[in-house]
Parts: sequence; structure tokens; C-alpha cells
Amino acid sequence: MGVPLNLLLLGFVSDRMDILDWKERPFVSLELMTAYSARDSDTAKKYGPIVKAVEISNRDYGYRYSRFSSSRTMRPPPSSHMHIHLGYLVVRKLGTPDQYETWMPDHVFDELYEAASES
Repeated sequence: MGVPLNLLLLGFVSDRMDILDWKERPFVSLELMTAYSARDSDTAKKYGPIVKAVEISNRDYGYRYSRFSSSRTMRPPPSSHMHIHLGYLVVRKLGTPDQYETWMPDHVFDELYEAASES
């Protein structure tokens, strides 16, 4: 289990995000993201069998969207004015012309994806 969200937002890092300083987290490169496999064939068909993802808050995704949406295909961020939630930045349809970035809550991500096996 990671560090509580309030500590993450204060600059502490979880075990999954120890590669980045809190100021850099919203702007992580694709190369530093972890590969995950779709848990079922429907998800794999719709979004690709492998995605790249990293744990960030909805607010961090909003910062990323503000910086990169003019040069990348990205889904708009969820609201973070009142509530900040931990979730995942997910890059779907990897390596295709339809590749895009999105954010989803952690419980949704965990239902759809698992760590990709290294082969």
C-alpha cells in the first residue's frame, strides 16, 4: 500500500512513484511509465493489450493536460477543484496513430489492468 494522498501532495512519494520529484510527477515521460496488461479481451480489443501508466492525482493530470494537450492527444481531465483523487495517467493504444492519454481512478484502473509480465 502506498503513502496516503495527503502526504503525496505534500511532496512525499509512494513506493510506485519514487522515480520522480513531486514537481515532475505530472510530466513523466512515456519511457518512465510502467507497462500493464489488459485483464480481459474486451479491454484489450478496445484500448490495446498493453498500456503504459503511472500513478498520479486528478489534479496532477490537469497540470499535464494544460501543458501538453496542444501537442498530444489527451482526454480532458476530471474536475479537481473540490476533490483530489489518486488514480492513473494511462496511455492507451500504444504505438498506433490513435494513441492517447487519459486519467482514471485507481479502482477503475485496477479492474481493467495488471502489471505486464516481463518476457
